[in-house]
Amino acid sequence: MLKKRLTPEVAEQAVKKLIEEEGEDIGGGINASRLVRHLLGDAHLSDQETMWAYGKLKVAFHGVFDKIPSLYYFEGD
Repeated sequence: MLKKRLTPEVAEQAVKKLIEEEGEDIGGGINASRLVRHLLGDAHLSDQETMWAYGKLKVAFHGVFDKIPSLYYFEGD
């Protein structure tokens, strides 16, 4: 299960890999949807599936990104 293996190291490596391979999103950083799809290994998840998964991972993302000083978790409006 992703929640159990989502550590600061895994999250940081995933963000760095996405930036290196695909670049940053407009405005900088990585959109949570891209990160979810990447971590689940399925770039073709529908928006509905991605948002469902994000809802399940949101709290874990906050906890993990709080432990990575070089990254921050920004939640938009």
